[in-house]
Amino acid sequence: ADETEQYSHVEQEHVLVGGMSQDVLTIARGAEVVAPDESVDLTGVARTAWATVETDGATLRVEDDLPTAIADSDRVGRLFENLFRNAVEHGSPDSPGDHDGTTVRVGQLADSDGFYVGDNGPGIAPENRTRVLEPGYSSDDHGTGLGLAIGARIADIPDWTVEVTESDPGGARVGVGGVA
Repeated sequence: ADETEQYSHVEQEHVLVGGMSQDVLTIARGAEVVAPDESVDLTGVARTAWATVETDGATLRVEDDLPTAIADSDRVGRLFENLFRNAVEHGSPDSPGDHDGTTVRVGQLADSDGFYVGDNGPGIAPENRTRVLEPGYSSDDHGTGLGLAIGARIADIPDWTVEVTESDPGGARVGVGGVA
């Protein structure tokens, strides 16, 4: 059992390092890599992305169908993965590392064409809501500070906008607007 557990841990770390490599490439390459050219079902991409993220008992709740957008489905999937991973890692309402009570909500923005990803955790202080979108900022000593920064970079490519606010239950909410 110990070897199986160790192998599982190494496998999880390998996936994490692979994801971090993709994050660094996204920052380095910028907008020149993506030419959005396909109609993307954002609800389907969100559900697929959730299935690829280590959720540790967190729950996804899709509040309503998301719009369809002209975008690159791989990049949009990466955006959702980063937003979900961040919500699970930092969105625990009880204690860090205990994700059984974490609920991640996805829905349409009420005031613009777009969507949001929100959680029921402790939220992000108003003075840090812009800073969390900058590469290198992390509220966790072990974090890379790339998760939401990558999300912001991916969303910026097709001229989408990213805004960090407070979710209805008081956690963090990342709104992505300008989705067409």
